[in-house]
Amino acid sequence: MSERAFSVVICTDARRDYLKSTLQSLHYLDYDAFEVCVVCGPSDDGTRSLVETYQPRLKMAATPERNLSRARNAGIQLAAGEIIAFLDDDAMPETQWLADLNQAYDDPDVAAAGGGVYDGSGISFQARFVTIDRLGYPHDAHSGPTPRLNFPFSPEFPHLLGSNCSFRRKTLIELGGFDEEYEYFLDETDMICRVVDSGGLIAQLEGAPVHHKSAPSPLRRPSSVMRRWRPLIKNRVYFGYRNGLAHHTPWKVLRAAVEDAASWQQVVERHVAKGQLGRGDLERFRREAESGIEAGLAAAREPNRKLMSASGRTAAPPPFLPFAQALPANRRLCLCLISQDYPPGQNGGIARNVQELGAAWARLGHHVHVFTRARAEPGVAFEDGVWVHRLAIEASATAPPDLVAPHEIPRPLWDYSRAMFEAITALDAKRRVDLVAAPLWDCEPVAFLREPRFPLVVALQTTLDFWLDSQPKRRFDPEWMRVRGAPVLALERWILEHAGCLHANSRAILADIENRYAMQIPDARVVLAPHGLSDWAAVAEVAELGRPGSATPAPVAAEAIRFLFVGRLESRKGVDVLLRAALEVLRRLPHARLDIVGDDRIERAEGGTYRTAFLGSPEARYVQGRIIFHGRVEEGALRRFYRNCDVLVVPSRYESFGLVYLEGMMFGKPVIGGRAGGGPEVIDEGVTGMLVAPGDADELTAAMIRLGDVHGLRTKMGQAGRRRYEAQFRTDATAKLLLEGALARLPRTTEGMAQNMEA
Repeated sequence: MSERAFSVVICTDARRDYLKSTLQSLHYLDYDAFEVCVVCGPSDDGTRSLVETYQPRLKMAATPERNLSRARNAGIQLAAGEIIAFLDDDAMPETQWLADLNQAYDDPDVAAAGGGVYDGSGISFQARFVTIDRLGYPHDAHSGPTPRLNFPFSPEFPHLLGSNCSFRRKTLIELGGFDEEYEYFLDETDMICRVVDSGGLIAQLEGAPVHHKSAPSPLRRPSSVMRRWRPLIKNRVYFGYRNGLAHHTPWKVLRAAVEDAASWQQVVERHVAKGQLGRGDLERFRREAESGIEAGLAAAREPNRKLMSASGRTAAPPPFLPFAQALPANRRLCLCLISQDYPPGQNGGIARNVQELGAAWARLGHHVHVFTRARAEPGVAFEDGVWVHRLAIEASATAPPDLVAPHEIPRPLWDYSRAMFEAITALDAKRRVDLVAAPLWDCEPVAFLREPRFPLVVALQTTLDFWLDSQPKRRFDPEWMRVRGAPVLALERWILEHAGCLHANSRAILADIENRYAMQIPDARVVLAPHGLSDWAAVAEVAELGRPGSATPAPVAAEAIRFLFVGRLESRKGVDVLLRAALEVLRRLPHARLDIVGDDRIERAEGGTYRTAFLGSPEARYVQGRIIFHGRVEEGALRRFYRNCDVLVVPSRYESFGLVYLEGMMFGKPVIGGRAGGGPEVIDEGVTGMLVAPGDADELTAAMIRLGDVHGLRTKMGQAGRRRYEAQFRTDATAKLLLEGALARLPRTTEGMAQNMEA
């Protein structure tokens, strides 16, 4: 099977951000011979500027009117490929899209081909194996392709959605392209009907899916509430008269359009009742419905269709322009990461690192999939070059294995890990999975090690044993330790013993785990690679005020010193030490204030939260309005806090790496951190910041006062921190280091992985 030249045509209008994702997804197609042709509509929302940034890697045209058929015809005139594939500007194809379409055209009788279209969830199909009757109504109760209905003038014929359809260019030219009477709705249906009636075969494929987000447009509001109905009703009449009179009387065609209008009126009335449309919209609908029926009848009486001009059909398109893809130096890999938390709304250390790592691996040209727990509705989405699978975790049909007897693996941990394993196994059935990366926290890799099917790298970070150091209430609770603590500690050890590759983000975390668990981990099983971060400081500010989690630093006087804490409000992060120190710091620095950002709902060992305990203390009244608890915030708001602070203070008792320190350095801020774990490997003491002994409020007070007192020192350390970030901690370099190290240490076959576990 040879690769035919494809032209991917995207017609777009007023959907710049969606188009950006669609174009990005094309970089990851496993197909070489394709070009991209973008036809821009009349709206000016920055879309044309976006497309121009891609030139000369793609072709571009523009239409002065909002007419989809006319835009598609303009795309045909740009297209030099043997096959023209149409893709909506809010649709992202899976990697095998063009390869699957190409295979369909091995049959010389196939004139058009397309795959299924996932709805916005990325899980359910919006359309698959649909047929259309001669009145333009769809029928989707089909479990597979419908070639039996594929013959000229069939009363019901196979259909392809406009967001995922392809045609031989020769066929489109011979039929005159799209009928420009269809400015929107039934446009591709009419084209497919004409292909069927000309004797061409329509190939409905099991593969070649795209994910359709159904973005808002000038015709449709964000809630999918239609606000322009005339084309829907006009085109129903026009389609029936052009394509259905061999099967239906004119009266039946007209009656279908009238019934369609009545159904639409009920929809509009429901939207009015819900306040989604106004009473004036209902009156406008009635006018548009009447006008649409009249216009459809008038257009159908015209002797000729509104097809491409003769010159448009015969003119040679511009030369074929291959689209530049994101390709790695060697073979493109399929890489999977799992994490219980993932942005948006979850920007803790593991969540942030997984997001950064996935995006960096995608920039290297690999296929990257992140599997995470769904916090709302489950779904699949293409985000920043990464396919994100948000899974609903249900009780596994597989019971937890007996790995750490006499302890029993906690059922929620097993159910989560097994769900991740089964989802990645399903992906592996479609394309080979080359690597899985999982954090040690909560024993997420256990199912992958229990059944060693995939090369696995386990990321080391704070273990349960370290966490319990700051949770004496848990450590000395016999029942909790029996049910949760002891089994997890035993399972952590089992994972550390059996994982073929361990990722250490610092030398300290490796040494601390070896000391704590009384074990020696061979160097051959370890990849030492620090975490990296993309440059948040270079991201332009985005207006997010008014949204949940959109807190922003309050204005302060020019001479004020703003300290910032970022992290969960728990003992391990040293927030209790910070609050004690802050009382003295704010007393001695009258213009200082402290912003505290992070989850403040975590209960202390003594009961209650640190926030409620502090605000209820007598001392709080002396610093009222100068220590502000902001809770968890979204990413954009967090960037503003970093940008506006003067000193970042996170006196953690333990950090396996200290990603938060790196964030402060990225913004050119001096950092005060804990002298434990990975902190000393991130903070260059006395150069980029200061380190304090864990739990030492007096040393922390002195460090805060010194940096609060000396502006020049803050500036010098902040600039040094920024240089250190740029030199050592940019994501792309650290992600490449980790990937190369993991692949060098891991066996590539199931047999090899099993032998590795036995060893």
